[in-house]
Amino acid sequence: MSAEPLHLQLRWHHQFQFAGYYAALEKGYYKDAGLDVIIHEGTPEKKPVQEVLQGHAQYGEANSELLLERLRGAPLVALAAIYQHSPSVLIARKDAGISSPDGLVGKKIMLLNQTVDADFVAMFNNEGIDINRLHIIPSSYEIRDLIDGKADAFNSYLSNEPYFLKQQGIEFNVLNPRNYGVDFYSDILFTTEDELKRHPERVKAFRQASLEGWYYAMDHSQEIIDLLLNKYKVNKSRDHLNFEADAIRPLIVPDVIDLGHMNPWRWRHMAETFIKAGMVENDNFLQNFSYDPDPKADKEKLLKYIRIAVTITLLTGISTLTLLASYRALKRKNKKASRNEKLLRLAHETAGIGYYAIDLATGLWESSPLLDQIFGIDANFDRVIPNWATLIHPEHRQRVLDHYQDVIRNHERFSMEYVITHPNDNETRWVIAHGYIEYDKADNPVQLVGTIQDITERKQAEETITCLNEKLKKKVHRQTNELTASNLSLIRKIEELRRSKHQLMEREAKLNSIFNASVEGIITIDMFNIIISANAAVDPIFGYKPEELIGCSINKLIQSSPRETICCSLLHAAQPVSQIQEIDGIHKNGSLVSLDLSTAEYSIDNEHYFTHIVRDVSSRKQREQKDKKHLNELAHVTRLGLMGEMASGIAHEVNQPLSAISSYTQVSLNLINIEPPDLARLTEILDKTQQQALRAGRIIHRMREFVKSHAQKRSVADVNNLIHECAGLCVGELKQNNIKLTFELKNNLPPVHVDQIQIEQVIINLIRNSVDALKNLPEKQQRQLTISSRLTLNNDIQVKVKDNGAGIDEDQKQKILTPFYTTKADGMGMGLSITRSLVEAHEGTLNFNSKAGKGTTFYFTLPTEKI
Repeated sequence: MSAEPLHLQLRWHHQFQFAGYYAALEKGYYKDAGLDVIIHEGTPEKKPVQEVLQGHAQYGEANSELLLERLRGAPLVALAAIYQHSPSVLIARKDAGISSPDGLVGKKIMLLNQTVDADFVAMFNNEGIDINRLHIIPSSYEIRDLIDGKADAFNSYLSNEPYFLKQQGIEFNVLNPRNYGVDFYSDILFTTEDELKRHPERVKAFRQASLEGWYYAMDHSQEIIDLLLNKYKVNKSRDHLNFEADAIRPLIVPDVIDLGHMNPWRWRHMAETFIKAGMVENDNFLQNFSYDPDPKADKEKLLKYIRIAVTITLLTGISTLTLLASYRALKRKNKKASRNEKLLRLAHETAGIGYYAIDLATGLWESSPLLDQIFGIDANFDRVIPNWATLIHPEHRQRVLDHYQDVIRNHERFSMEYVITHPNDNETRWVIAHGYIEYDKADNPVQLVGTIQDITERKQAEETITCLNEKLKKKVHRQTNELTASNLSLIRKIEELRRSKHQLMEREAKLNSIFNASVEGIITIDMFNIIISANAAVDPIFGYKPEELIGCSINKLIQSSPRETICCSLLHAAQPVSQIQEIDGIHKNGSLVSLDLSTAEYSIDNEHYFTHIVRDVSSRKQREQKDKKHLNELAHVTRLGLMGEMASGIAHEVNQPLSAISSYTQVSLNLINIEPPDLARLTEILDKTQQQALRAGRIIHRMREFVKSHAQKRSVADVNNLIHECAGLCVGELKQNNIKLTFELKNNLPPVHVDQIQIEQVIINLIRNSVDALKNLPEKQQRQLTISSRLTLNNDIQVKVKDNGAGIDEDQKQKILTPFYTTKADGMGMGLSITRSLVEAHEGTLNFNSKAGKGTTFYFTLPTEKI
């Protein structure tokens, strides 16, 4: 085994808390295992989990934050739980009046952080306390801050801070998470998954040597204290180290539980506590967290423990009373029996049994901490007989009190089950009570001694079993009847299946006939784009016989797999594949064939298939091209037609400069005839004549440009930019008519290849149509215009212009897009017709939706630029 230096990172400064590791080092247990170990004390900046994850140490020692980090995905492995119960508590000065977690609301609490102090976060959650209502401040690690009032509660260790407070005579209250349902492992030896994977034997040896050191330290505490004082120069007195050694022993419980023992169910309970507190989402990473050095031995040990636990459970009721009676008699006879008292208390705690004693003369009673936990009471609870009665549920109270009276009269032991109620939250629990009465020499009852054990889970299990048995009986009866009926039904179904099989064979023959007679090509491919079937219609479409295609790739017929296009579409819309696509197919002679394609996806025996239905639309494409040419010609004719409407206006415009020219010419002639001629005045008049002539020329030039049949000048454009440019041109009209413009434009749309001037004319026409519709609304009604853009499932750009005008009635809907139809008094009825022609010239479509009184939406599509 390699003697490579191994680094162990402790949680805090050297102290008795880590006694076992010092013993393993000094007594040679590490050396005997072939390990060269270096122990590093902790500081606020050096936390074991981070040090080990960052590779500064191979091993570390941590509290419950180890499990929390594991559940968050850190590759950590717990090797041994040294402390069976956590020493982490909150301490408050007694004069602060904080005796329960509820008293912390609004108080200043010093904690490390919510990860390291996970015990406290879980305790707050169990008590229903919103952590945001607590004033949490970072720990200063100085108990003096609690004494001086800088904090109301201080994160502490039972083995450390209480010593300082007792030395200074300061009374304090302890808030222990164990009393509020949070009992976590602590001081857990751990490593990483990588260390365990690469050096399994080294991990096993390191763990075993460490545990041997802990066994030695527990049996030789004074020797370890000497070592800490003389070699490690700890900043603690011998008295303080003795206090620490005594405090941690009941937390490690080495006399009852194997050192390092880890219960997988207890780890799971801790994980569930974290989940309930919202600190992690799930326990997915819990598996393989707990190290098992010998799985087979552990299984045998587990069976042994189960047998022992069953035996203890059966004998607990009898043996506990016997032990308790013997103990109390021994105590009166011999004060040296204190060790037996500790062991007895430990046995009770291990078995989950609390005990109590009631002085029948004074009416006062005392109880063990575990009984307080079962009853949900704390140290401040007034322990008098009337208050004992209040802890019993009202429905059970009188019966229990009467039974106690019978026990006193009859001089008998008692055993009974009843329900108690927690005074703080009214939670109810089932308990079982065993006990007896002690009498004096005059046969007067002087003391009632008893035990209490929480049996809520057992009662719930009994109720569940009873309920399940009843349900099982009903279910068996019901299922017997159902099986009888099912057998008869199966007989009928077998006969039906025989008939169905014959019908299926007939149907299959019909479908095969239809399949091969179809004029549309039907091609089925698998997940790998391999053709597995094709009908006879593929021959006239592609020039291949069906048998020639079987086993070939679909790319032989179609340039890119339609299945890939379909899958992309499905990512944006979870719906059956049925959208018809226009694609180019490849004929056997190499020419391209225009096709309409629709696809169906289905599964047979968990295998996915795609069936493509193709139709040759070459003739339709040719017809569409011819129609497009016709529309272009129509658009030109329409422009000429519009000239007729514009003629009078243009004539009026031209007439003005011509009239001015005529007038200026006459004035010029008159000035020439004057002797002497007024040349300055004549020059001025001739200049004005020239300006009017130029104006007339510009008017005629604009008219010529308008009637020209322009060829499209296409370029790549961003449709959102075109929309903003058009809106900017119309902003004056919108403001003048008090119209609110809203944009709903999708970002990152693909570019379009268009004649930008024509598409801008389309958008402007639609905006002005909406403006005309909104002008007629009452002044008090909000006038709204919305322009939106988006990408359709067919990978086209769709632009919508929506208004809340009066809408279009049913008669107008049939004619609104036809040439020379108008709803305006002075309109020519060519605007929307030309708009549609421009859109279709770009291979798009123009449509509209309208509802009388609700408004109108015109929308058109444009194909995206193909890259």
